[in-house]
Amino acid sequence: MLADVRIFAIELLRSFKKVFKYKELEAITGLPAPALWRYINMKIMPSEERAHELISKLTSPPVINKIFENNIITVNGNIFNLTRIIYNVSLLKIFAFLAFKEFQKYNITSVATVEVDGIPVAVNVADVLDTKLVIARKSPDIGIKSYYETSFIATDPPAVVNLFMPTNALNINDRVLVVDDLLRTGKTSSALMRLVKMSGASPVGVFSILAVGDKWRASLENEVEKIYIVKHLPG
Repeated sequence: MLADVRIFAIELLRSFKKVFKYKELEAITGLPAPALWRYINMKIMPSEERAHELISKLTSPPVINKIFENNIITVNGNIFNLTRIIYNVSLLKIFAFLAFKEFQKYNITSVATVEVDGIPVAVNVADVLDTKLVIARKSPDIGIKSYYETSFIATDPPAVVNLFMPTNALNINDRVLVVDDLLRTGKTSSALMRLVKMSGASPVGVFSILAVGDKWRASLENEVEKIYIVKHLPG
């Protein structure tokens, strides 16, 4: 886990360097390129005060919004394609650092998600938070005999979706962060929370890259201690 805020700032800066040019980072941070280069290559360490300043500037809404402007594909104003984000390791790492920033004080022991698109996000979040990873699948894995099972009705397209989680994936002491790439109705994350509760573990938070509209609030807000959405768009 990134316990040292200075290391956190450097790792965040390294991820941003893979997405932004030095000139852009100079504008964002207010620091000259040579200083940024020395931080990125760990020739020098920022002070704690400078580290907090870097984290604040790099994760500010205008900077994060720029990432979305460059990487979200919208179809007919209603369909959001996150492919450019969920298959870009550098962007995923940036969002994972955001999850760390928001949930580091919640004693998260496990990150849980539902296949398929949530997996790349959850893998990076679990890595940065230094937790185990649990993936609920839509069909049982061969070789695993004991599962918790639940289902929900998807709307697009209409279908009954079954979810399976191995009974030994979580235990009663686990504090779980539910991760999704996109929230609309909240049905998928709500079903995942049911599986978490079946295991005796506690769903503590929800982290999502993008949320559209507010339908998800009714099923999620009273179930966890904190919900953090990187980007919220009107439905």
